Amino acid sequence: MSVNEPFHLASYAVPRASKTPHNLYATHAQHASEGYVTATAQGDGVHVLDLATLHPIISHTLGPSTTFSCPSVSVLEPENVCTTYAAIASSSDVSLDACRKTVWAWRESVSSTDRAAQKRKAVVLPHEIARIHACSPHSILIASQQGDWTLVDADLKVRSTTSTSSTVLQSFVFDNAFLPAYRGNTTVVALENAETSTSVRVLVVIGDAETREVGQCTVSVRPDQIATASCSNSGYLSVLTKDGSWTSFQLESSPEGIAVYEPVQPLRLKSLSTDEASVVALNTSLVLLAAVTSASRSIVLLLWDLQYSVLIASHTFTIPSTLSALPKLSVTLGITSSANSPQALLVIAPPTTNAAPPKSARSSIFSVPLTFPKSSSLGNAIGRADAGRQWLELDAPEETSQNKVLTSVKKALGKKDPTAAEEAFFAWEASDGFGHSFVCDILAAVFDPANAYSPRIVKFLLEKRVVSASMVEDGLLAALIQRNDWNAIQLSTQTVIDITESDLVGVLRHVLEAPYPAAADAMDVDSDSSSLGTVPTLPSFLTTLIMYPTAPTPLRIALHAHLTDPASIQTLLSQLDKWLVHWRNTEIVVLPSKKSLVKDACGVMVLKAPESQPDPKTNTKLTPPALPKILPFLQTLLDASLLLLLQHTPAHPVLRSILSHIEPEIKLTETIEPLRGPLDIFSRAQAKAVRDAKDKQNGVGKDQGDWRQRRKAKMEMAVGGVYQLEEIVL
Repeated sequence: MSVNEPFHLASYAVPRASKTPHNLYATHAQHASEGYVTATAQGDGVHVLDLATLHPIISHTLGPSTTFSCPSVSVLEPENVCTTYAAIASSSDVSLDACRKTVWAWRESVSSTDRAAQKRKAVVLPHEIARIHACSPHSILIASQQGDWTLVDADLKVRSTTSTSSTVLQSFVFDNAFLPAYRGNTTVVALENAETSTSVRVLVVIGDAETREVGQCTVSVRPDQIATASCSNSGYLSVLTKDGSWTSFQLESSPEGIAVYEPVQPLRLKSLSTDEASVVALNTSLVLLAAVTSASRSIVLLLWDLQYSVLIASHTFTIPSTLSALPKLSVTLGITSSANSPQALLVIAPPTTNAAPPKSARSSIFSVPLTFPKSSSLGNAIGRADAGRQWLELDAPEETSQNKVLTSVKKALGKKDPTAAEEAFFAWEASDGFGHSFVCDILAAVFDPANAYSPRIVKFLLEKRVVSASMVEDGLLAALIQRNDWNAIQLSTQTVIDITESDLVGVLRHVLEAPYPAAADAMDVDSDSSSLGTVPTLPSFLTTLIMYPTAPTPLRIALHAHLTDPASIQTLLSQLDKWLVHWRNTEIVVLPSKKSLVKDACGVMVLKAPESQPDPKTNTKLTPPALPKILPFLQTLLDASLLLLLQHTPAHPVLRSILSHIEPEIKLTETIEPLRGPLDIFSRAQAKAVRDAKDKQNGVGKDQGDWRQRRKAKMEMAVGGVYQLEEIVL
């Protein structure tokens, strides 16, 4: 899901003065490739551009005396025949009484280069024209601002006329998806002025010959406050008002005709100029917003899922240099109908005023490639609650105990006083538990480079197991490395369950590149370093990495990306080879003696753990990982770096050594493999004994009764089957 960098399609000169609503329009016509864009430039003409090649294929240059009432539309027919319809507001070829009522149509072959073959047809309608919609190649819907809807064929012959006698503010035409009785027909949703409120009228085009009104409803938005609006084919209507309030409505079919309700609370936008904004519906509740930012005066494109009030994707780019000097702009959005490569059409132009714009000003059309899901879903919205915080006017949070301690911690760390921050944090009792947002805010304050660092707070949160690796923007381990808190890194590998393979291998690379530790009797000039720990030895952290749950493919990618120095990989292989030698020399106990058996914490007899090896740096005993853990890591490491090692001659001896130690293990495995079946029953019995002892110690199964009751309860659960969750309230 993304909003990509816009690319320029075309630009046109701006007329000296214009009374039309916009200086430039752009619409899209579906074609076999990416389709055609029809550009309507005031005082210039109508131009059809191929969106795939970015080149014009048809141009109708009409001169500075010709202006247009609304966007022109093009209809593609078989055999590359294109028909373009334009509503003429003024022209030297049109009489005054026919202005704003005249439609010109050109029908021509796209592949033909004979411009003389262009034939223009002109028709005068009984009402003014405010919008032209192409329902199909043989059905064109023409609307007026006074509520007149005229359906004509491809030759502009009138088939039906519907008059509602109301002022139309904005209209949307699409294939119906929310009216079951009219599925497959073209739907028209019109916003109309109803004095203190806005009326929503829904019409359908039946076939190619009839326009029928379905119903009408009212939404609680003042018509004079509407800045822009959008409506998707699922009936999801959004209205952005001039004060920044963005309200959503859901249109539905009802026995009375049309019903409407507000599915979510309105959003209140900030830092955007609503007078220079436009919205377009993508599908369901996904809406693209284009606006000029209030402070930096740049164009921002925001992809919202209004059903969940979250920002899905965004992109910001600078205003074109030909328009950057203007105090205000006209921004208009459209959407292409191509399903394979959806794109938005962004038109940026000077506003239409009586004052003449600068001579250098030019109106521009941009194409914005988009990637978005086929429909709104909760899965796409999860984790994006904070993405749109920059653009939303949020309610002031209640003064809770969490807010108080968060404020105190931020102030103390900002003043470089971690002791005061720790006192404020540990004086607070987490009676309400640790919320995700609260922990994220605390970690953001602790890891802020401008603040002091508090290892006690980090250690406390890690021990409480409330920290996730994704809570820190650049990764938890990366933030801890910047603070040189190796004690917290070691603790996080024991309490955080979502550390990525890339982060783990990144720490491993740091350990490999760390200089040899200072002598034990060296003077400690940094009093804080002792509380943060020191860089662990390679055996210590490598054991931690191997024991941490990882997946082979991401681990291989991480090893290939981070370990690029063959000397470091050779050091790593040498340590793995030492462990192979250790397990190779370890005596295989076929029948353990009583001295080899001990009781575990649950009272079950288990085999005593093997003797630990001393760590040369810390002088503490270190148990090598089990052989079934070492071998998968070794295989993944060789898969990621074997070609690099083959080119590094000093690594060849350690590769041969590893091979010589692995081959006997393979032969031993093949020898004892026949014992797997006979001994499996004893292994299962031992595992069951350990599991039952743990369950008994933890009180699991006390209230389940005997085996007959458990079997009956299990059968009753099976009868219910899989159930469906009809509603979830967040």
